[in-house]
Amino acid sequence: MFKALGFFPCPVCGGDGAGCNDFCPECMKRFRRFASPRCPGCGGTVDGILAQCSSCVQEPMRPWLYAVTCFRYDSFGREVIHKFKFGNFPELARPLGRMAAAEMRKCSEPIDLLTSVPLHWTRYWRRGYNQSVLYAELCAAELGVPFRQVLRRTRPTPHQADLPRKERLKNLKGAFAVKRGEHIKGLHIWLADDVFTTGATLHEAAKTLLKAGVADVRVLTLARV
Repeated sequence: MFKALGFFPCPVCGGDGAGCNDFCPECMKRFRRFASPRCPGCGGTVDGILAQCSSCVQEPMRPWLYAVTCFRYDSFGREVIHKFKFGNFPELARPLGRMAAAEMRKCSEPIDLLTSVPLHWTRYWRRGYNQSVLYAELCAAELGVPFRQVLRRTRPTPHQADLPRKERLKNLKGAFAVKRGEHIKGLHIWLADDVFTTGATLHEAAKTLLKAGVADVRVLTLARV
């Protein structure tokens, strides 16, 4: 009906979007992007004289080579992510996937495969979908590269946001494994997640991929805290 009337509702505010399942111009203006130069550890802005930002310098060495993120996790960024993740709005995957693809086109890093951080089946059952898989699949389609979910969650873990910083890596130790039958040795893999906070989840997932023999790992997130 909306299409027949020439009206495409924005999935955030419900106003007239720029296209089917796309953000309206006003919502697009509300996303706060990161200025260059970008930190290879998290995708945020480098805020000093070092190659990495001050947050990444304080964290353990990143097991990935490069990171891309789309926008700041401020009040509006949080609203969009929470709607996508907890508000049963999987249709946000399309505009967010397009946004992620646009960010990835700005870099010349190699990519053989895009994958994502998996949910444990119990959390997937409660939510009904994995938001990182949805947007990463659409991002991969935009870029013309393959997407496969090559990792699985071996056990349920408490929400990272509920844990002190030092406990996050310990919480995730051994939480991921490569799915049986996946042949990823020697591949340049991009690993997608929704929000980059300390990077603990991506750290453990990337280490699992590297142990399986991939050539290298790079990470993609929608938002950076």
